[in-house]
This record gives sequence, structure tokens and C-alpha cells, in this order.
Amino acid sequence: AVVSTQSTGGLGGAWVIWRVKEGAGKDHVTTWHALVGVITVCLSLINAINGAPLIYTQLRAVPILGGSLAALKKRHAKIGLLTVSCALITIGLAFYSTWYEKKGLNMIWQNASFGGSMFLVGIIVAQVYERRLAPTANQ
Repeated sequence: AVVSTQSTGGLGGAWVIWRVKEGAGKDHVTTWHALVGVITVCLSLINAINGAPLIYTQLRAVPILGGSLAALKKRHAKIGLLTVSCALITIGLAFYSTWYEKKGLNMIWQNASFGGSMFLVGIIVAQVYERRLAPTANQ
């Protein structure tokens, strides 16, 4: 349910942004914020497909989705980590958008907001690495 909600929300948001830009006659994906946002939506869909064999064991027979349970969990964690990092970087880059600058807030707020996003990336990377990706004694 979470994956379908997230995928629908991501694709729906991308579609709305596309339609608004089309209506305004503006170019698409012209900023770092937009580019990393598109990459984030693509990664989230890839990770949803990649995580399906963890729930639906019959999908492990598909060569590209297969592998041992440990390998599948590790691959899902790596792609998920990359996805969350890209999502937070996208949020951080939004603070440097023209819309944000039109609000009249100065660079101190932009840098502090971006720094907060990057701090969260650091915390999440540390937690996922420690719990899922760090080498164990039996590897």
C-alpha cells in the first residue's frame, strides 16, 4: 500500500508539474532541483520493483529480480538509500529555486535549510549502513 501510494504520488506530482509547465510554455527539467527530482521518481519506481521479490517470493524466479534473501535485502537497502538521499537533496535544492528566492528570504535561510536536508541524509546513511550494509563477522 505504501509503495503504490508513493508511486502514484510521485508520478502524479511529476505529471502536474509537466502540465503546468506546458500550459505556461516553459521548458522542462531546466534546474538541478528538477533533474534530481526526476531521478528520484525513477529510483523510487526501480526500488518498488526491486523490493517486490521480498514480499512475493515467486518473483525470485525472474533472473533480474532473483537472488538470496540477504542479497535482495541488501540491494533493496542500497537503492532505497540512494532514493532517500536524492529525495532529500531535491528538497534541499528547492531552497535555491526562483520561487523560494521570490519570497524574499536571504541566503542564510537557504543555506540553513539545505544544511538541514543534508544533515538528515547523513543520519539516514549512517543508520542504513549500520543496520543493513555494514560487513558482518560471517561475511
